[in-house]
Amino acid sequence: MRRFWLGCLMFAPVVGWTDAPAIRDCAECPEMVVVPAGKFQMGSSEREQGRLTDEGPWHTVTFAKPFAIGKYEVTFDEWDACVKAKACEAVGDEGWGRGRRPVLNVNFEMAQGYAKWLTKKTGKQYRVPSEAEWEYAARGGSTTPWFWGEDSKRACDFANVGDESVKQEHPDWPRHDCNDGYAKTSPVGSFKPNGYGLYDTVGNVWEWVEDCYNPSYEGAPADGRAWVTGDCARRIDRGGGWYNKPEAVRSAQRYGGDDSARRNNTLGFRVVRAMP
Repeated sequence: MRRFWLGCLMFAPVVGWTDAPAIRDCAECPEMVVVPAGKFQMGSSEREQGRLTDEGPWHTVTFAKPFAIGKYEVTFDEWDACVKAKACEAVGDEGWGRGRRPVLNVNFEMAQGYAKWLTKKTGKQYRVPSEAEWEYAARGGSTTPWFWGEDSKRACDFANVGDESVKQEHPDWPRHDCNDGYAKTSPVGSFKPNGYGLYDTVGNVWEWVEDCYNPSYEGAPADGRAWVTGDCARRIDRGGGWYNKPEAVRSAQRYGGDDSARRNNTLGFRVVRAMP
């Protein structure tokens, strides 16, 4: 049953919320999905298998207002529109294909630049998501290690991850015990969505978020804002990529080892847009 949230605060719904309003502010703009105001437990409990120390302490984050986030990771088509407008730098696709595949080889500042271009183009406020916004949206109302539940073997129904396809090229890499059909990136939306109707919040490419790296959540904002103090030469990536094992694509998994200037074939992003 659809719930309405405007003007009130509510807890995130369970997986199954797939009828949230969608927004597209221009023909070349990313399609956005509105996620509800509410609260969630960010990070992981000490009982979660594969947990890393920087995923704690488990803490409550409250969103007083809904916000919109990319239904998909930003694609080459969308990035190339920015390049055509001379507002973004052209980037390579490793020979894997462009179009609806997620853009690669984009560093943190480039992702910010794309969001600024969207803001100027549309008059709406776009930016890179905070880490809390990202995890809240990526969980889709779930509380389990993966947004689909407890079983990592179901990953290939929901995500492009390290699996039997990757094994063919990299036989020694740890992997999921399933086959998603892609050894590299896949077109966005190729797998099932999460409970908020978002795609590829697990796998395909790691996604930049705004927060500086801190080795724990001690002192982290409780209202969903980005944490912009700490080691700001390193920014957080979330979600895992096309090559990652089960532990690395849990909803709580965070990677803080990336120099904000780093560019490679595992890094992409999605954007958020402020709501009135």
